[in-house]
Amino acid sequence: MEFGFTAEQTDLRDTVRAFLTRHATSARVRAADGFDAELWRRLAGELGVTALAIDEKHGGFGASEVEVGIVLEEAGRVLLPAPYLSTVTAAAAVDPALAADLLPRLADGSVIVTLALAEPGAGWTPDRWACTARRSGDGYVLDGVKEHVLDGAIADVVVVAAVCDGEPGLYAVRAADLRCTPHDTLDPTRRQARLEFEAVPASLVGRDVRRAVELLWAALAVESVGVARASLELTVDYLRTRQQFGVPLAHFQALRHRVAELAVAVEAATSSAWYALRVAGTEEFTIAAPLAKLVATRAAYAVTAESIQLHGAIGFTWEHDAHLYFKRATANRLLLGDEVALRRVIAARAGL
Repeated sequence: MEFGFTAEQTDLRDTVRAFLTRHATSARVRAADGFDAELWRRLAGELGVTALAIDEKHGGFGASEVEVGIVLEEAGRVLLPAPYLSTVTAAAAVDPALAADLLPRLADGSVIVTLALAEPGAGWTPDRWACTARRSGDGYVLDGVKEHVLDGAIADVVVVAAVCDGEPGLYAVRAADLRCTPHDTLDPTRRQARLEFEAVPASLVGRDVRRAVELLWAALAVESVGVARASLELTVDYLRTRQQFGVPLAHFQALRHRVAELAVAVEAATSSAWYALRVAGTEEFTIAAPLAKLVATRAAYAVTAESIQLHGAIGFTWEHDAHLYFKRATANRLLLGDEVALRRVIAARAGL
């Protein structure tokens, strides 16, 4: 298996990083309150990154999960206040044969789409879901509740995991037809919402619910790598410039050792996340995805928490970005299963 990046993939990373460095500044991220509509329009329209992994016959570029992962990692570095993760995971989760009318709009960024998986008291486990779909004429209607839906308050279409006649599936519903209650969450750079469905018209767009969960695990993992790496770089730059006793803080061996341990954690997270993306089309993905989410989000949480400590007093202030990275890392760590739940999934699937 090839673990490097091609020249085209490197160019993609450079282009996205240059764009986000210029336009997704700290001040703009803070002012966006979770969604910068103009930034999203330019990201989808000028860079076309929403079309990356969508087949060419649906208006996309036919790229792989790796190219999407590159953009996700760069988005994590700047805490992008736009629904890229939610939209591309929804696009990857649907069946092209069932969602042929939705995919072209996903490709050109004209609609914002998100996955609605978790339920109150049931979490993300399909066999515990209470959200149901039932046939109505040529389509379906949905009843139930979903919570912790990423970008749920700004989505135009929601891809909902529901059970119909005992079989789980993915159903597309218009946001205008459901009741949405935004969540107050720890992370101010990405909002979540509670969605309620009462006889809401829906169309079947996919049947592989487990893969939808795995795709979101992998997406959160690679985004968390970006969060962790940016936080680590911010910390190293501070230690190199901040002086104490007449020398930079990076001069002190105890601090150097702490940073070295964080660097090792980031590399482990990077390996896990990118391996998962590269096996996304194989059976191995069923174990690699939850493992990547576990390793990467744990690393991001550790790095961002330690970053606040290593920055000293300034790291605890609202004006510094350290707390924003910590909040995104914490939210990603808890979404779709904490470490205990993920270990159970991995052990069960690996037969341990």
